[in-house]
Parts: sequence; C-alpha cells; structure tokens
Amino acid sequence: MAWRIPVARPDIGDAELEAVRAVIERRWLTQGPEVRALEAAFARFCRVEHAVATNTGTAALHVALLALEIGSGDEVITTPLSCIASANPILFQGACPVFADVERATYNLDPADVEKRITPRTKAILPVHLFGHPADMDPLLEVAERHGLPVIEDASQAAGAEYKGRRVGGLGKVAAFSMYANKIVTAGEGGMLTTLDARLAERMIAIRNFGQPAGQHFLHPFLGGNYKMSDLHAAIGRVQLDRVERFIEQRRRNVVELGRALAPLRGLIDRLPDEQPGHRAAPFAYHLLFRSPAFRDAADEALHAASIETRPFFSLINDQPPYRALGYDPVDTPVAADVFSRGLYVSNSPDLTADERALVVQTLTGVARTLGVA
Repeated sequence: MAWRIPVARPDIGDAELEAVRAVIERRWLTQGPEVRALEAAFARFCRVEHAVATNTGTAALHVALLALEIGSGDEVITTPLSCIASANPILFQGACPVFADVERATYNLDPADVEKRITPRTKAILPVHLFGHPADMDPLLEVAERHGLPVIEDASQAAGAEYKGRRVGGLGKVAAFSMYANKIVTAGEGGMLTTLDARLAERMIAIRNFGQPAGQHFLHPFLGGNYKMSDLHAAIGRVQLDRVERFIEQRRRNVVELGRALAPLRGLIDRLPDEQPGHRAAPFAYHLLFRSPAFRDAADEALHAASIETRPFFSLINDQPPYRALGYDPVDTPVAADVFSRGLYVSNSPDLTADERALVVQTLTGVARTLGVA
C-alpha cells in the first residue's frame, strides 16, 4: 500500500546522490576513507573520543557484547519495550536477557526495578533511549557502579538527544546507534559504536573485521565477524550528519505542533510525547498512549483508513514466540505490557508538512467524536 503519510520518510536528496557518486568514481566501495571520516564526525557529534562503524545497529550491539566478553550463562538486564534487536544479540552470545520493567513517564528502564533484578550472573545493563528520549541515566549509572557493571546504551533512536547537558552515546561504557533508513541520521543501513575507552574501541575495530586488529592482515586474536560498513553507506551518513541538527529541530517542531493540536483530546489520548526535566529528546517518532486498548485499536483503524501508516510500540519482547519458548512472560513487566497494549506511533519525519500534521489531528479528532470522548 502506498501510504499518504508513511511512518518514516528519510530526508535525502541531491547531496546524498553526489556523495555516493563520488565514492563510485573513486572506485573504493568497501570500508575505507568515507567510513573513517564518518567515524571521526560521529565521535565529535557525540562528544566522545572513539566511534566504530558497523553495517547495522544490531551488529553494533553484538560487537559491543563480544568486546565486553559477555557470553554463555551471563545475564544482561534490559528493557522488554523496544525493537527486538535490542535483546537478540544477547541471546546470540548465549547470554540471558533479564527484562526489567519501564517507567511510565518515559517508557524507559526503571532504575529501581533494574537493581532488584541483579544477580551474581549479571554482567551488564543495557538501557534503550526509546523514541529518542534519554533513559534516566544517572540512577542507572549509580546502580551499575555499585555492582561493578558496564552500561551499554542502545541509542539507536536517539542520535543527538541529551541528558542533563550530556549527549547520549557518551554516558555509559559504550553506546550503539542505528543508521537504518528511518533513524535520525541514516546511511540507508548501518550502525555506529561510541566510547571513551580507547582499548575497547580497538577491540571493537578488530571484532567487526573477523577479529583482525587494524593493519594486521590475517591475524585474528579475537573472535569476530564481518560487520563492516561500506564507503557507499558512509557517504550518505556523512551528508546526513551535516544536517542532523536541522533534522532534530524539525522533529521537535512536529512534536510541539502536534501536541498543541491534540491536547484537547484527553478523553481519547492518555499521554502525548513530552520531555522530562533536564532531558532534550531527539524525537524518533510521534508516539501516542491511548486511554484503553480499544481506543488504540479504533485510532489505528481510522488512521489507516486515512492512509496514515502506524506502528505499535515496537515489540513487547518477552511476549514474542522465541522468548516465550525460553520461558519469558510479560506478566513479569506489567507496566511495559500495559503501555504496549495502548500505544502506537505515526510519522515524525523531518519533512512532515503542516497539511500532513493536520490530517493526523483531524483523523484522531474524528475518532474521539465517534467514541463520544471529544
């Protein structure tokens, strides 16, 4: 179906086309000078010393886990309310995801619940900055420090977001970003790791290339894979990164405009996107929490009828079949289960027009009137 308002629409154009053409003309397509330049620019953007490019955000998480030597029998505490890619790499390592519940205010990990779930087998904490709103990192970092645990930020949706004046990507031991087509900064497909730790960065550089340290061909002291980004993708990412602040401001403007127009629909909508004090979100999507699952379903149907694409609040990971088969149950994280049942999101693309925003508002206003809650 060709949606009038698709849930994600990358803002790409002639500059990206020219950047790709330049790579093709140089005849160096694989990991090379464009990747190195993107890594340097991304490190500056995140205010860290080191950035390591990968071919996907999922690969970035997997490389981080490998570099931190998380393996069989280890536990990693993370959120059940995210893209399933946040948890799958933990399983790939033979480790066990342990799902802590989320806070109602941000849909991010609840630090108090995280601490309750720490055991002698816990080896890391993996928060996700969901929808581009930073998790409450100081309490999470304090819990981690008390227990001697590294924090792995999943910042896939949050490039440019800030927590108490600090940019995400430099708050924990290591952070992973996605540069998929729908993300704040896209390379078409890609990922990025950021860290302040030079030794960890060197290890991740090796792991993404079959465990081979930079400049040491066919020497493999680490177990690694082929997780490299191509220069074609990096060229797109570099152009995007040059415009990222404009993208973020456009997304933030969409949130303000939609929030102002939808505020009267409190009988239908429980919560609109907002920011906690001291946080600066980089809004990935426009998410809506409805008063009930039935209201969410009615809104979803009406939005689709208006050719407005929607998505649920990602996956309730501990309710997905591969996780159910391992004994996980969403009853263990009741806040996440409740939020998932009542939430959906629509586009927050940087080029969303006033007419498109108006159509979203008009459609949801019609739902509220139909349900008698306008």
